Amino acid sequence: MVSPIDLNRLTPGFPDPVQGSRQTFRAILDAMAHPGRIVTTDNVLTPPRPLNPASAAVSLTLLDFETTLWTDLKSNAKGNGWLRFHSGCSVVQDPSEAVFALITSNDTIPALNKFKTGDDESPESSTTLIIQTGRLSSTDGIRLTGPGIENFSTLKVEGLSKRFWQDRQGQFDMFPLGVDIIFTCENRLAALPRTSRVEG
Repeated sequence: MVSPIDLNRLTPGFPDPVQGSRQTFRAILDAMAHPGRIVTTDNVLTPPRPLNPASAAVSLTLLDFETTLWTDLKSNAKGNGWLRFHSGCSVVQDPSEAVFALITSNDTIPALNKFKTGDDESPESSTTLIIQTGRLSSTDGIRLTGPGIENFSTLKVEGLSKRFWQDRQGQFDMFPLGVDIIFTCENRLAALPRTSRVEG
């Protein structure tokens, strides 16, 4: 059941939707083109917690009335209503129906095979995950190799389980199928596209 949106308690979206979306889209493209690179989003969003500004900006940039979203937010959470109001997206209960997924707690990440991984004819039809984390760092983390990385890059994402990385390794072996991932922390983001190999 979809909860009603309390319009009296909504915080604003982008002050300038066109400029805000353009700037955030450039940041997403930069992160996707250079896996592991931490990119700062230049926005002044104040979404309801637990949404962080980067997740909010990415969501408002990528979601619209034609996209479906799965999220771990409760149906009556302020963040859920905020996303629906400002993007027009539809929230689904089944991860396999989602074009995008927003996960605000590392403890609630479903197995990656629960999401759409695309198919041989349309590998791009997979789910893109937006995963919030308490910390992003370019040191002392996993090692990434692949397209967009000259030699290797490192990325530390706080709080992800061993199972998550095992799932991700299994998906790499399915390439070109698999999900793409955007990690966010406050106003920063980093990408882990399906093309990147994760090493320890």
